[in-house]
Amino acid sequence: MIVLKLVSRSHHDYLTFVCEQLRKEYDTPEAMLFLQHFYGDLIFWITAIDLSATASLMRSTYSANPKGRKPHDPADMLRCLLLMTKLGLSVDEGVIAIRTTPVYAILCGFKPGQSPGVGTFYDFFPRLWRASTPHKTGRLKRRLKKPRKKGKKNEKQEPKNPKITEKLVSRILREGQIHYTPKEHDLLQQLFQTMFVLPSAAKGLLGDTRSFRVIGDGSPVETGARSYGKFLCDCRQSGNWKCSCKRQFSDPDADWGWDSYREKYYYGRTLYMFTSADSPYNLPVYPRLFRASQHDAVSWICGYRELRYWYSDWKVGEAILDSAHDALPIYTMLEHDDVSAIIDLNLRRSGQTVYHEMKIDSDGVPVCPIGRKMVCWGKCPGRQRIKWRCPAKVGKWECPTPCSPSAYGRTFYTSTADNPRLFPRIRRDSKEWRARYALRTGVERCIKRQKVDYNLEASRGRSSRHWNIRVYLIAMCQHADAWLEEAKKQRQPMSIEEWLKGLTAA
Repeated sequence: MIVLKLVSRSHHDYLTFVCEQLRKEYDTPEAMLFLQHFYGDLIFWITAIDLSATASLMRSTYSANPKGRKPHDPADMLRCLLLMTKLGLSVDEGVIAIRTTPVYAILCGFKPGQSPGVGTFYDFFPRLWRASTPHKTGRLKRRLKKPRKKGKKNEKQEPKNPKITEKLVSRILREGQIHYTPKEHDLLQQLFQTMFVLPSAAKGLLGDTRSFRVIGDGSPVETGARSYGKFLCDCRQSGNWKCSCKRQFSDPDADWGWDSYREKYYYGRTLYMFTSADSPYNLPVYPRLFRASQHDAVSWICGYRELRYWYSDWKVGEAILDSAHDALPIYTMLEHDDVSAIIDLNLRRSGQTVYHEMKIDSDGVPVCPIGRKMVCWGKCPGRQRIKWRCPAKVGKWECPTPCSPSAYGRTFYTSTADNPRLFPRIRRDSKEWRARYALRTGVERCIKRQKVDYNLEASRGRSSRHWNIRVYLIAMCQHADAWLEEAKKQRQPMSIEEWLKGLTAA
């Protein structure tokens, strides 16, 4: 019989350990007051995170050989990384802080002076990444030239292949079932989903998962690597400085992408974030890193299918997206899944369109022959279509060129089934649509938390493994921050002494 060396403890045992060690190290009223003043929020923040499922999820990444030294509890290792992320420390800085600050070591699950070293953490990172190397592709490749053509201010770049969205959606609808290919970041997603997303959903912080409203958007993430690579050939010695030989890159998965906000090209990746629209804290549910050159519409199609795979028990009811996702195949895919699409029209594609010999403006409203917008007369009961009436007959004014001799005036019908892009379930000219689309800024605030509050790009990482681990650690911290804020709202923050007494009594 093989006995695994991996040991773990329950969350209750962890809290008991923290209680005993804090009372041992800070045994005077002055020391307890010191804890309350400087570390109160941090103590309540980290002890609320139940990481007891970490060992079972990561068991396959550890050796089954009973010989040798027992590894550290992976829950304690993950807790250390969360603490470092929360404090904005690198691994080297975090190891020093945990070893020199007893309260940090205790909160991470270690006795003061017995915390792991730097090498232990760098041995732990490969366990979180289901690949033999930190990169998804080989390091030897030809240099990618920086594009020259620039876009306009706040205008997304068009995909290189205009038909790519149509091809992807056609294949998805043809397959029917979701065929998920295992990814390198799967273990990170399992940890994030099991111990953070699902508990947040149980607390009601993600809205109704039976009719889940999701927001998606991409944001540039610059890598710490250079785009030039390392020369391995001797071409420069012969005077050829622009050879096409392969070079060695420290971050081979990075490439060039267009940052429409800063109006510049960047070298790195795209962070595509899926966020709950009904979350008061703009909590992420599925962060995904794609190639920088990949268009947001393509990222949505790929990421949306993965989102539905990971949260198969949830029913997506609404998708709120910006104009970069304004492609008819996306509407078709969402309608196929019975998802209401709240997508802004792309100004470059939203000129007047002719539908059944009637002009349609950018809001999806029919325009009569004299250029006046027709009046919405409500939905037809039992049918997914909207009735429009002549503006002259409704407004009781005389039209110079009437379209119909009827006293009721001309009527026109638009159906979502005919064109879900022009005629979505909720009209774009309605207050309801504007109120729902306003929720889209939640994903921007979520990304802002990643890039500004937690300084995502400050680490200057150079591998896909580094960036995925860092993005997921920050996403975990975002959920823990929300839990602490909810605890403060529901009751007055208790003192450390009262909290310790409650743990002892339990």
